[in-house]
Amino acid sequence: MFGKLGNISEEGLCFLGEDDLLSDEIESQVLGSIVWSKGTKRMFFEGTIIWTQTSKIKNVIYYIAGIQFQERLNLTDSMLARSLEIK
Repeated sequence: MFGKLGNISEEGLCFLGEDDLLSDEIESQVLGSIVWSKGTKRMFFEGTIIWTQTSKIKNVIYYIAGIQFQERLNLTDSMLARSLEIK
């Protein structure tokens, strides 16, 4: 499943997808990766889906999921900058 990164911290992230595949998966375990720098960098994570909701952002319907990491991630400077630029 592919989506967009809505927000990230050392403890979790907000996933924005265009398909409603996670709404029935609350409390499910997930494995995933975050890809950035045009696909040249990747960070893997394990986590739990904590919440889901639907939201319209810039006239696009997104299916949003909050994922809590099983272990805190050490975010790179570019990932921290990304989390600060999202408002």
